[in-house]
Amino acid sequence: MPQTTQTTEIPEESLGPRQEASGRRRQLILEAARACFGELGFAGATVGEIARRAGVSNGLLYQFFRNKEHLFEVVLEDVVRDWVRAMLPRQDEGPAAALEGMLRRSVDFCRTHPLLPALLRGEPGLALERMRGASGDRVQPHRDLVADLLRRGIEAGAFRRDLDVPAVADVICQLQSDYSGRAYRREPGFPDRPEIIDAVVRFTLDAVRE
Repeated sequence: MPQTTQTTEIPEESLGPRQEASGRRRQLILEAARACFGELGFAGATVGEIARRAGVSNGLLYQFFRNKEHLFEVVLEDVVRDWVRAMLPRQDEGPAAALEGMLRRSVDFCRTHPLLPALLRGEPGLALERMRGASGDRVQPHRDLVADLLRRGIEAGAFRRDLDVPAVADVICQLQSDYSGRAYRREPGFPDRPEIIDAVVRFTLDAVRE
């Protein structure tokens, strides 16, 4: 999962006044869209309401985004990118602490980010499909990152040397995805409770430690 779309950022001082103004309008539209989707869900939010909150005309909004679906996809991509950044290992974390931290930070982000459950309101199947599409290109990088942490732990003597690294990395990624999904879907049959996350952390570390 952890990989963000590579974009070339142009230093603000090199942009002309018209480009700066265009960039600000686009950002205002995105902020208004995040607010509308968060409050109303995809079905309830309208292009007119998003444009009104952004202080622009419908026509100007369509200069930046093809339609509401396109705007939704960009907002969702931003949310997934924020999610990835939240869960990435910290520089001061060793392999075991990084594996634990990735799970806890991912679940915490999904539990506390108000836009995620709102995006599912009204049409959960469609929103989930879009979410899978937005995060799909991050699945293999997520596995690669976890596999690298496992190898580092083995080299440091902290993890078992007989680990099947690719297989274990796949299991850990699935656990992270599943319990993060519980946090943002908030389904009554699959409770999101701190003691469950503690148990998942213990299970994971007990399985890999020497």
